[in-house]
Amino acid sequence: MPRIDRATEDDWPLLRAVRVAALTDVPRAFASTLERQHSMTEAQWRAWLGEVAFFLATEDGEPVGVAGGAPDPAGLELVSVWVAARHRGGPLAAELVGGVVEHARASGHAAVTAWVGGWNDRAARFYARLGFAPTGRTDLNPVYRAQCEVELSLPLSDDLGHGRPVGDQDGDRVR
Repeated sequence: MPRIDRATEDDWPLLRAVRVAALTDVPRAFASTLERQHSMTEAQWRAWLGEVAFFLATEDGEPVGVAGGAPDPAGLELVSVWVAARHRGGPLAAELVGGVVEHARASGHAAVTAWVGGWNDRAARFYARLGFAPTGRTDLNPVYRAQCEVELSLPLSDDLGHGRPVGDQDGDRVR
């Protein structure tokens, strides 16, 4: 069973590994490229970890999932959500998103936003199950300019449909 922890700057090699895996698996789902991630220096990875609250899932020491919460004028933006294929359809993705949601609540945000590719019906259904709803805003993916993305929002009065808070009191350890 994967372990989920809030990443620190020292976890930059794990974040790099999971981002490379994600971009290799589904490159169009992200606003970055494999080449860009490969070109980032250790200092850039550490800086990104200082700006974004990342939650990493590991299994036997290997990263198998990630979700991040980036500061955004509308609240906290959910970014970089990905789980390894063998964990799709199970609880891991929801638990990673739950870590970001709990971090947003603890930080006083009123909502969590996310962007999903208009082509990605599976991801859209996943977010809808968690309580995210379209805001009516759309935009083009900054990398894949022909790809339309839809903005979603989750008001933080919702609890992801679990009827209980996700994560622990300090928000660093999810499970």
